[in-house]
Amino acid sequence: MSSRPLARAMLFAAAALAGCKSDRPSTDVPAVSATAAGSPASAVEPRVVTVTATDYKLDLPAAIPAGVVTLKLVNHGQELHQAQLVRLDDGKTAADFEAAMKRPGPPPTWAKFVGGPNGVAPRQETTSTSALAPGHYVALCLIPGPDEVPHLMKGMIQPFEVTAGTGPTGGELPAAQDTVKLLDYSFQLSRPFTPGARTILVENAGPQPHELVLVRLSPGKTLQDFGTWATTGQMKGPPPAMPVGGVGVMEQGGRGQFAVELTPGEYGLICFVPDAKDGKPHFVHGMLKTVEVAAAGR
Repeated sequence: MSSRPLARAMLFAAAALAGCKSDRPSTDVPAVSATAAGSPASAVEPRVVTVTATDYKLDLPAAIPAGVVTLKLVNHGQELHQAQLVRLDDGKTAADFEAAMKRPGPPPTWAKFVGGPNGVAPRQETTSTSALAPGHYVALCLIPGPDEVPHLMKGMIQPFEVTAGTGPTGGELPAAQDTVKLLDYSFQLSRPFTPGARTILVENAGPQPHELVLVRLSPGKTLQDFGTWATTGQMKGPPPAMPVGGVGVMEQGGRGQFAVELTPGEYGLICFVPDAKDGKPHFVHGMLKTVEVAAAGR
């Protein structure tokens, strides 16, 4: 990552998703997970926690039991939002993290990016499933507004605790129909995507942090068009693609899942995380992939 302020550098990581006092409700309700046929009946079902996004605030419970958790991000705002998860080690706080984001240089070693739901459009929702260890966390939104200021800098950050809990938590993610591995600098699919409700496992097998943004391309537009629009086009005019799911920034070895309903059409996978060497978004180094979801029978 370059020496530019971290908040500005991380703008590239979130730009792909741009486009168009808390009550802290308790939402830890068991839910039916989207698992592949043949998964063990004894597998622990993920706990579902609702994260509500507004302009510019994230609401979620103050405490979540450790284990496999599905975050359901519901966007009630007028702008696109995400819920990037960061674990804060060494007793650090949300205030420490905000201060670090304003300084030049790479992220501090005590801030661990662990995924979370990537961007969702207004009046839409998305999910992401992760295995969360006990500790101090923040959920935040790095997506910039029309003024190019990341929502984090407008107060869109919410601390929460992941507690040890007393019941079974488990650490294994449910079975998924598809797997995407994140490499330096490519996406490796276990098989072609097919129409229907899909649960996609995302694994970061590269040495650098990566994210997965899945977008549906507008007719006649390319994934490169979207990358240019998001990073150098000042996000003017209609976006060449719209996000439909994904997993936020994860470090090497990170794993997460997301659920998506795929219809026939052209899609793209892209990573906007700044490179450790030159600060350029990873898609500039080739980390983008166009895929076609063919209609049944083709």
